[in-house]
Amino acid sequence: MIGAIRSEIRKVFTTRLWWGMALGMSVLAALIAMGFAALLGNADMDGGEGQGNPFARLTVGTAQMIYNAGIIQQMTILFPLAMGVLLITGEYRHKTITATFLSTPNRWVVMVSKLVAVAVTGAVYAVLHAAASLAGAVPIIKFVKHQPTMLNEPKVWQSLGIGIIAFIIWMLLGFSVGMLIRNQIAAVLLAVGATFVIQIALSIIFTVKEWYSAMKWIPGQLTTNMVITSNPLAGQSVDPKSAAQYFDHWWQAAIVLIVYAAVLSVTGAFLTTRRDVT
Repeated sequence: MIGAIRSEIRKVFTTRLWWGMALGMSVLAALIAMGFAALLGNADMDGGEGQGNPFARLTVGTAQMIYNAGIIQQMTILFPLAMGVLLITGEYRHKTITATFLSTPNRWVVMVSKLVAVAVTGAVYAVLHAAASLAGAVPIIKFVKHQPTMLNEPKVWQSLGIGIIAFIIWMLLGFSVGMLIRNQIAAVLLAVGATFVIQIALSIIFTVKEWYSAMKWIPGQLTTNMVITSNPLAGQSVDPKSAAQYFDHWWQAAIVLIVYAAVLSVTGAFLTTRRDVT
């Protein structure tokens, strides 16, 4: 098993794909974090009646928002999602999956090894994402806005740490989609489309219908719930309905997202071990 895991990790990090995706993600993460940091102190950023303004003053929750801006905007999570899809569909596309199964006849060993390698890759992406976000936001906060960076707050680092869990889950989600749909283009389009179109559509429907408590089950909302552990609107008067969109604790949201990934991963792995591979 250890040898199989090492082999799968080596497959990932000896290609140009992983660092190319990581570079694009890091640049985007830094830019979005810079944009969020630039909003600090903007009194005109009220989200509407009862919505509050998270950028009115710097709180721990606001710092968490800034340093995880790419995640809560559901932009940078597309990279681990797409990477997860490409890692498995690429094997089908280039026919390397056949050699893998021949060298390790027990397909469950192969699938578990691949899932571990995906988790390791997700963690690496998360660390790079956090570093890029800090590099983009900290200079703006400190030298332009002349505000404390909040990096002395344990909850800020906790939030960045939780981001590692979130990235691993999203990469596993992408990998699972790739196991279910072996066509690379179709799998990428479905994964990215579901993240954007379906989630946005559900958010609009739930808002119009005022089904606020249903919104907390959407994967993107769950991810935001995980990384924002402190209230960015602390001390402000807001509509209590907004709280219904989130679970009370970050780990509750994490459990739900993990269940989503686990169901898809087990289903995909089961089907992969049963399918003929040529």
